[in-house]
Amino acid sequence: MFRFLTNKKFSLKTISLALSVAFMVSIAAPVAKADMNGRELLSITRVAHGGADYAGLQFATMKSTGFVNVAPLAGVGLGTGGAASTVEVKLNLTDYQDKDSRRRLDVTPTAGGMMAGQTYLVWTGNVGGGMYMGNEFRISEAAASRHWGLMGFSTLNRAIEGQLKTDRLSDQGENYVIEVKFNKEDSLRYWINKDTFLISRVVSYYNGKVLVEEDRSDYRRANCMSLPFRIVTKVNGQRLADLTIDSYDLKTEVPTAKFTMK
Repeated sequence: MFRFLTNKKFSLKTISLALSVAFMVSIAAPVAKADMNGRELLSITRVAHGGADYAGLQFATMKSTGFVNVAPLAGVGLGTGGAASTVEVKLNLTDYQDKDSRRRLDVTPTAGGMMAGQTYLVWTGNVGGGMYMGNEFRISEAAASRHWGLMGFSTLNRAIEGQLKTDRLSDQGENYVIEVKFNKEDSLRYWINKDTFLISRVVSYYNGKVLVEEDRSDYRRANCMSLPFRIVTKVNGQRLADLTIDSYDLKTEVPTAKFTMK
């Protein structure tokens, strides 16, 4: 009997939370067209993505499979220099993030294949670089690596908490557009679906020019949140990766050593 009551209580709590989110989104939709500022819209977006659970995120680990354009990796890492060719290889990837906007992407072969050495990209919070087939590289122009890091989960939380300047821009089709500014050079824009309040697109700007783009889709429930299971990334207009997310781990701490060059 106690187990039944406990399960029933949990079910009612879950239903109540879902109804609360739906209610907030439904009442916000007509008002948002005229009255809501950027920070308010981002706050509703965070509720749609997971509310308190999303706000409390410290680390994130995402495992995915997809096609990666290895030409930029082999040429300049995740730098701002464009690659003349496109060579897309199907790979396994593990994306590590933390609340300080540090990020690392480990790359391994699929189907039991082998690489000549370790391959990964990392943004340490100060510099970008990594390893390509066992060979260390560093990036002299780190804007793209920095922006890739800023596209992690922490920027949304920092903007809502007032740590970053936000502006609501003109709506584009079925999306609200919110700009988040880090400094005079670096900014990021969120495209937020008007019906679901989920993020459909994120674009970073460096000195007013588009640098990194992410299209996010196929949202599903994971770790009590609504998260995208398909992400397509472009750098300087060239596709870098088309990934299908296999799993999210939002509870395991990512060691600081992951976000270093070694």
